[in-house]
Amino acid sequence: MVGLVAAYTLYGVFWRLHLSPIAHIPGPRLAALTWWYEFYYDIVLGGQYVFKMADLHKQYGPIIRINPYEVHINDPDFFPHLYPTSTRRRDRWLFFTRQFGAEGSGVGTVDHHLHKLRRAPLNPFFSLQSVRALQPVLDERVDALLARLRDDGLHHRELNILYPFSAFTNDVINSYAFARSDDLLSDPTYGRLVTDHLLVGTHHGKTIQHLPLLLPLIVALPARISSALIPGWAGFLAMKRTIAAQIAAIQRSPHDNLDAAHPTIFHALLGSPLLPPEEKTLRRLAHEGQVLVQAGTLTASWTLAVATFHLLDQPATLARLRDELEKAMPDPAGVVPLAELDQLPFLRAVVKETLRHSLGAAGRSARVCPDEALVFVEKGAAGGRKWVIPEGVAVGMTGSMTVNDPEIFPEPERFRPERWLEGTEEERMALERYWTVWGGGARMCLGMWLARAEVTLALAKLWRVWGGEERRRGDVGRLRLGEGVEARDARMAADFFIPIPWKGTRGIRVVLETF
Repeated sequence: MVGLVAAYTLYGVFWRLHLSPIAHIPGPRLAALTWWYEFYYDIVLGGQYVFKMADLHKQYGPIIRINPYEVHINDPDFFPHLYPTSTRRRDRWLFFTRQFGAEGSGVGTVDHHLHKLRRAPLNPFFSLQSVRALQPVLDERVDALLARLRDDGLHHRELNILYPFSAFTNDVINSYAFARSDDLLSDPTYGRLVTDHLLVGTHHGKTIQHLPLLLPLIVALPARISSALIPGWAGFLAMKRTIAAQIAAIQRSPHDNLDAAHPTIFHALLGSPLLPPEEKTLRRLAHEGQVLVQAGTLTASWTLAVATFHLLDQPATLARLRDELEKAMPDPAGVVPLAELDQLPFLRAVVKETLRHSLGAAGRSARVCPDEALVFVEKGAAGGRKWVIPEGVAVGMTGSMTVNDPEIFPEPERFRPERWLEGTEEERMALERYWTVWGGGARMCLGMWLARAEVTLALAKLWRVWGGEERRRGDVGRLRLGEGVEARDARMAADFFIPIPWKGTRGIRVVLETF
């Protein structure tokens, strides 16, 4: 028996190093040999493999093997080839989707055609036209946010600005999805525990990705035991139960809340003729709801927090933005259509630059081409060396590497909205092409227009009446960064699918002062 195990192990080593269809791809031998290489950087060190991969690219070139079965490419021009439109099949890789613990969701769906089926009834809700029609809901929630900030400013409170922004985005996505919300903007803590519980789910995604059997084991444990083992897990489970209960209520009474001021996602999904009955099960839709609430809450709120840091850290940039907003919004209480706000050059540049810094997804996104080989031509190699990646092999790229490429975005660590306004039209279009924060192809971020609208509207209405160092006529208050807040509090230091700042951060804290 020992001999058989030894022979099997030796054959496995030989196969991975010499017989694998990607044995010809450069990279560290240890990564090609074992999953434990990636495990060390992502689990032991905590979400660090994305940075290690960047170092490996510097050592081995633009194409590397990062584990026994996956290839990674760092060439911005290859992006549309790996992530094409829906006419060409691209499956997701199961190893990638496991981290969500929600295989019934669109983002957790492996098969290309099943993903297309599941996404079709969701697309109309997240189109640019539909998001702009949602502006009354967004306006009402932004106004509620500003009212809360004004109240807190009366007491000169210091707070982690992520929580007010998360309360805003959580209220919006719950209203849009279920025709109800927890009104976190009325909560004294801005629903801090809700945000923390959502973050718990993302923080454990890497562990579930590498050790998939852990999730069913943890779920099978009594809640008091799993909560004792994993701090915050009880809150995350409660959030999942709440989402499932909301969907179950809609299943039981599909006509309730149909008089809402806007269409709601799960009423539409349950009534959609595009989905067969097996796609309308409570379990499947609960997975969809979990991902919508997590992504809809955490990504845009982090973007708004990052924008707040950089604008307060750079008074001249904030002043230029406020100059533009004063002209476009002469009446601070008036309603300016999102279509008009989207056309304000500097506001648009601030939003783009903020998203370049805050990112959407932090790490790589792998695809499997089941019916075609991919050919990558290495730039600068003698004669343009061609690398053939056979069908069925997982291939990934990382958007954060592109938007931090100094050859495309000079001084990428700097927050400089002006870069989006400089140069020729052709040069500005090139920047747009490499602005990969939303992913690409048929699986591009579903909620990108909603997130962009939330960020645009919140920044416009906030900075129209709040200032930083400079006080202007009509200002209701000012914000300043809390003591000790620094750039790394607003910068990705770990990849847990969403970007996470350094471990010692106390958050992007601001002090509010109402006049």
